[in-house]
Amino acid sequence: MRCGPSGRRPGPKPSPNRRADPKSRAALRHALLDETEPELALCRIRAVLERTGALDTAHAMADDYALRVREPLTRLPATAHVAHVRALALLTRPAH
Repeated sequence: MRCGPSGRRPGPKPSPNRRADPKSRAALRHALLDETEPELALCRIRAVLERTGALDTAHAMADDYALRVREPLTRLPATAHVAHVRALALLTRPAH
């Protein structure tokens, strides 16, 4: 992914590690590094994300980011290309 003008990658990046207790960090590390079944790893990662609140944080960050991206689109002239970009913006994270 390309970096923006600030040199940072765009989009939400909450860290469950900052909020997790040692047991949750160990579970996350095991799921990422040692789990051989991808579906089980995904379930374990999601459980840690939900337990630590990182999933809710990611949703809130994504909503905020989407609003900040959509608002400037409203100021662009109405063209077919702009209409496609607006539609794509709504598909990626629906407005609430």
